[in-house]
Amino acid sequence: MLKPETIKKIRVLLSEKRYSQRTVAKIVGVSRGTVSAVALGKRKIYLHKSPDWAPPILSPKGRPQRCTLCGALVQMPCLACQLRKMTENRNKDFLA
Repeated sequence: MLKPETIKKIRVLLSEKRYSQRTVAKIVGVSRGTVSAVALGKRKIYLHKSPDWAPPILSPKGRPQRCTLCGALVQMPCLACQLRKMTENRNKDFLA
């Protein structure tokens, strides 16, 4: 999967109409077929979107501590407990 920045760079270079697809491919470091696919609109920019049921994942901070729920030595918040809770909520919605 191409990075969104790479696709944007290809589009910019193609829009200038100074370079051939082969030259753009060499500049960016991808194949000519990839440049052709971007030019034809077959390569889109996909941004990651989390599902509606998923809570925001927080970045762990601070020193490792014992999780009050599972007892593991982790950086808080405990991502394992968050994942377990997400899975339980998803299963409840599925079974309902």
